[in-house]
Amino acid sequence: MGRQDSLQINKPIEAASHAPKYVYASQEFFDLEKKNVFLKEWLLVARVEEVSSPGDYMTTSILGEPVVVCRDKKGKLGAFINACIHRGAAIASGAGNTKAFVCPYHGWTYDLGGRLKGAPGMEGIEGFDPSKCSLQEVALSEWAGNIFICFDSNPPSFADFIAEFEKDFGFLRLGDLCLGGKRERIVNCNWKLVVENLMDFYHVPVLHENTLAKTGFEWAHDKGTSLKKDGGYSVFYKSAPNVFGGKSLYKPIPWLEDRGESFASLGIRPPNLLLFGRSDSVRPIVLWPVSLTQCRWVSYNLYPPETLLDPELREKEKRYSEWQDAVLGEDLTMIDSLQQSLASDLFVPGRMSLMEKPAHNFLNAHIRRVLGDRDPAGFKG
Repeated sequence: MGRQDSLQINKPIEAASHAPKYVYASQEFFDLEKKNVFLKEWLLVARVEEVSSPGDYMTTSILGEPVVVCRDKKGKLGAFINACIHRGAAIASGAGNTKAFVCPYHGWTYDLGGRLKGAPGMEGIEGFDPSKCSLQEVALSEWAGNIFICFDSNPPSFADFIAEFEKDFGFLRLGDLCLGGKRERIVNCNWKLVVENLMDFYHVPVLHENTLAKTGFEWAHDKGTSLKKDGGYSVFYKSAPNVFGGKSLYKPIPWLEDRGESFASLGIRPPNLLLFGRSDSVRPIVLWPVSLTQCRWVSYNLYPPETLLDPELREKEKRYSEWQDAVLGEDLTMIDSLQQSLASDLFVPGRMSLMEKPAHNFLNAHIRRVLGDRDPAGFKG
């Protein structure tokens, strides 16, 4: 095996090797990911429950780009760059409810539609017209209770973006589910390693021999799966509920009851959205790049309304979290090992298995979006 094997991710799966080191370890490639992917594509940033009432707002930061999402007095959702147009100070922090955004630096005030309503000390400034000044707006769309934004001033069609996902997973009816909990954690690795791991069922019988593999997990890499041209993926398989003992602690989602307790599905919508559907809950997961070797994991636990009325919900969620943390702990041990290998100048990626088609498809589509017309074999990073 020669070093050129590391440059053959774009060959058919039967002849392909894993992605070259630069995909995970090059700052230049990482910077291009921000420019050509994360600043151009639709990104899931919140659930509607997080900004459900007039005046509600929440803030986040995506690769250094600060954003505030809010609901105005009439109930309309909006998203803006979280920076005063005067000097750039953040006009909001955390989450809460407000009647207006007031810059804490010089007191410039904006309504919930982003319009400047007050700019003290600016009287008599030539050509300055507050009525023509607003926060920088960010494109926003909603699908099934999920809020997406796009930084591009000419965003791609959201209908086209979500169409394939709706076709495969619309039956889960995420819009009829409610947010029961949200978990965040920092993971010390390149974000794509986590995405690849979550779509990689090849490792389940080995790494998860004493956890996931013992839950009636049934999957065939060539059945019940669909690879998308954009690198997305959908798969339907069997697995017991994600809790020690393998018996659901919740009532099933009414419209999934006929699918049985072992129903399981996974969808991936590039660049960074994953969706796990089970008989009793649905869990969207978003992997946010923070740096070349660090990412932020955000997961939303969605349930039917009646489950939220369960007085033992929090205790039951804790038990599900214990199981998920056990499985994720096994994953992160291996992902840490992968990250260390990628720091080695001597590491050469090996050949891919046919069971790694989802990762092969995802990586090739992602590399094309990042590099455009540039030859991936010629990129040095």
